[in-house]
Amino acid sequence: MARGLKKENLKGRNFALTILLGIFIAIMVSVLFNLIVSYVYEAPEYEELCRNTNNFGAYPVKYGIGNEQCTNCTFSKSLQEQTDKCIKDGGIAVYDYDDKGCTASIKECNMCNKEFEDAIAKYNRNTFFIFAVIGFLLIVAGLYTRPLLVQISTLPAGAFLVIEAAVKNFNDKLLVIITFALLIIAAILLALRKLK
Repeated sequence: MARGLKKENLKGRNFALTILLGIFIAIMVSVLFNLIVSYVYEAPEYEELCRNTNNFGAYPVKYGIGNEQCTNCTFSKSLQEQTDKCIKDGGIAVYDYDDKGCTASIKECNMCNKEFEDAIAKYNRNTFFIFAVIGFLLIVAGLYTRPLLVQISTLPAGAFLVIEAAVKNFNDKLLVIITFALLIIAAILLALRKLK
């Protein structure tokens, strides 16, 4: 027989309400930890890292110049090779233009997008560890508490956070696999000790 918060036996309607309330609380706990982490540890924003950049991307013709004005632009193999190298390295080519609006040279290879992607990858890796630890602690709390409501609230909330951690950092698959395997082994060992 399941035990409630006041050590009463749960059956019938009270048991069903306890399960529904536990699931509702589990969802709220997951959302709460997401809000706390996003408030304390903000994600990098594109606008912050990439101020004063060309939001239109790389254009071989000056923005705002009509095609009829650029019919006399000539193709430059070296300029195309520089552009290709910049794009391959993860950058955006920023051009200098002549009087007709044609590309004259590459002013710079703006690496802002790559820097933003690197910052997001680092943020996701860090939040992966935060959510994995919090989720695992919630699972442990759920295993070692008596009232059914607390168990139903903390076990799924912990599982949701651990799964969310994996989804956020899915680009780093080896790290996710190793961490998940360790968390699963630890959870199984704790559960077996608890259920003896």
